[in-house]
Amino acid sequence: MRRRGSLVGPLLVILIGVWFLISSLRPDLPLFDLAARFWPFVLIGWGVLRFAEILLWAAQGRTLPRAGVSHGEWTLVVFICLMGSFLYVVNRHRPWQQWGFITGSRVEIFGHPYDFTIPEQTAPAPKAARILIENLRGGVRIVGADAQEVKVSGRKTIRSLQESDANNAHKQTSVDISTQGDQVVVRTNQDRVTGDERISTDLEMTVPRTASVEIRGRSGDLDISDLNGSVEVSSDNASVRLQNIASSVRLDLRKSELVRAGSVKGDFVLQSGRGRDVELDTIGGEVTIDGSYSGDLQFRDCAKQLKFQSPQTDLKVEKLPGQIHLDLGSLSGSNLVGPIRLRSNRSRDVQLEQFTQALELSLDRGDITLRPAQMPLAKIDARTRSGQIDLALPESAKFELKATTSRGDLNNEYGAALRTDYENGRRHEAGGSILGSVGQGPSITVTTDRGTVTVRKDTGGPPPPPRPPKPPKAPGVTSIEIERH
Repeated sequence: MRRRGSLVGPLLVILIGVWFLISSLRPDLPLFDLAARFWPFVLIGWGVLRFAEILLWAAQGRTLPRAGVSHGEWTLVVFICLMGSFLYVVNRHRPWQQWGFITGSRVEIFGHPYDFTIPEQTAPAPKAARILIENLRGGVRIVGADAQEVKVSGRKTIRSLQESDANNAHKQTSVDISTQGDQVVVRTNQDRVTGDERISTDLEMTVPRTASVEIRGRSGDLDISDLNGSVEVSSDNASVRLQNIASSVRLDLRKSELVRAGSVKGDFVLQSGRGRDVELDTIGGEVTIDGSYSGDLQFRDCAKQLKFQSPQTDLKVEKLPGQIHLDLGSLSGSNLVGPIRLRSNRSRDVQLEQFTQALELSLDRGDITLRPAQMPLAKIDARTRSGQIDLALPESAKFELKATTSRGDLNNEYGAALRTDYENGRRHEAGGSILGSVGQGPSITVTTDRGTVTVRKDTGGPPPPPRPPKPPKAPGVTSIEIERH
């Protein structure tokens, strides 16, 4: 009997061929990164195509295979899963950054690194100079000093197949310092080399403390400290560390592993296409962060408004004398000054303590723990589609409360001032509300579609652990719950 062919194999070969063709025509494209991130789409496409083939055979009245996928194809699926997982892990940790090569060119794979010392150069600079640094690849370390000159030194690494080619590349890429009015331009001239050599220039710079700095590059770590002027950075891939900046900071990064800033007196703006960790401490101006981040974000002591926006989370805080910690699955904060607005369309647990002014909180999924600061309380509106809510109110606070769950338990641990209303008079996860007023105070509304709601008095200690969910009842079994008074 003639064996039924499949289009999956030929299309897979075509896909591999197209991949290598693009790699040859556009070596600058991050194909390895794309493969590491999106390899599961190969399995999805394979499955959809195989399913379409079976539907076509059925429509034509042909005999269907006993198994939609053959043993050989299952072996290939396992191999693709293993290879894709390996690519993801390797791309995440990027060991080649320690090995000294990057895939995609024979120079990076077979070449040898040659190190060169950049001799120290100095150039006069006006008191309010604007320092422009153009360095395609390599790190830059800048320190402000009480001097009226720009001092540059460092080292250069050139990866090449032959030492003679590296020497020629070194001569063509000398570091130049030029002065144009109040602007001082430092160039590493890496674009002068058109061969296969790969050049990385690490600069050590001392500039006038009153100067402003602008850095343009593709990749490299940046360390800037002790400046009274502004800082602007534009890079495709950079980790940035800032300390003691007396003016504004603006960072435009397509990718970043770490952004750390401390003691910045002006506004701080960070735009990142894809970032990981962000640490901000003691920021005097407004903080604006926009991008997608997969690591830990820590904000402390922000004197003015903090705005954070990502595809999943929108956070706005008027002031932050305390701190906020944010990661992929949780957000915790203490000593916040509102109005506070937090919206998240992903699963995230939120815990806020010692906050003042109004709070507007909306979660798609996640537990909510709220401990507002002492009086006077402000309006609170918190909602989660699925998750527990724990609300601890000061004993002497004045408020009007409406705490509702559509499906879940109600725990009134505050006292007789609040009443508990269950749906249909039943208690067992039928839903209901905790209602009541204590004096003349702001409205507090907390709502969960599915989860337990607990309202209690704040005793000043740590919040209690979340209540474990009740085991489901067997069909036909009726339980009697005795409520303690």
